[in-house]
Amino acid sequence: MTDRVARVRSKPAPAKWHTLSRNGYRIRCLGPYQRFRGLDIPWDDADALAFMTECVAKSSRSRKVVKLAAGQFGTPIELYVKRYNFKTWYGPLLRAARWSRAREEFELGWKLMDRGIHTPRPVWLAEAAGALSQFSLLATEAVPECRNAVQRWDDLDTEQERYDLLTALGQFILNLHEQGFCHDDCKAEHFLILPRASNIAQEFFIIDLLGSSIMRSINRYRRAKNLYQVLRSFLPKKGGHGFTAEHRAVFLSSYGGSLAEAVKWETWVKRVGRMKGRRV
Repeated sequence: MTDRVARVRSKPAPAKWHTLSRNGYRIRCLGPYQRFRGLDIPWDDADALAFMTECVAKSSRSRKVVKLAAGQFGTPIELYVKRYNFKTWYGPLLRAARWSRAREEFELGWKLMDRGIHTPRPVWLAEAAGALSQFSLLATEAVPECRNAVQRWDDLDTEQERYDLLTALGQFILNLHEQGFCHDDCKAEHFLILPRASNIAQEFFIIDLLGSSIMRSINRYRRAKNLYQVLRSFLPKKGGHGFTAEHRAVFLSSYGGSLAEAVKWETWVKRVGRMKGRRV
């Protein structure tokens, strides 16, 4: 553990969980969400889903995500609710001996909070009964009025503010890696910050945890892959965010701790880019 990494020390208070059984689902939730009707969301009707929720954040063959305002389906505050399902008939067979996808993300979210890392709090979990269940659902509390790291970058007016943001982002990712957390899709859009928060590592939230993991140590390739994913967020195929080589050096120096280490990580990031067929 290095002194230069700003760590978030606060941890959540012990949670009191309630276990329910409704409509063939096993539900685990915090007290205020015992009356939440997540199972009543019209997941399979696109028009009704758009009409009865605040917005549909994502819709694919394997996952749908909606945002709910306070009061919708009985939630006391804003929530993001995900429903995972399998794209193929044999999907449940492959995961028969594993947790559901919603359960994996639920457990990982609480493990991160136990380590003092900000992530939206998972408060409601529903899993269809049976070893070969098709669906699982997860609700997490929304971070109100948040901006992701790329949006925050576009909002800033001065170079110093941008340097501060990149420095904080590098320190935050280093903190994640030193605590054994490796994000499966570590793009800058998955790091959130409140509009009035300072550009410091302690202010970031991390989201979209599915497929990520906590391990004893993270090798250099995995670390470099995460750095590559962040840099790629600021360098899209079309358009751009005014991201320069100097900004890149600030980010990598913040992560590595010095310009000498930044040069080493630059080499690793380029190696990842060559393997993926897209340099950054």
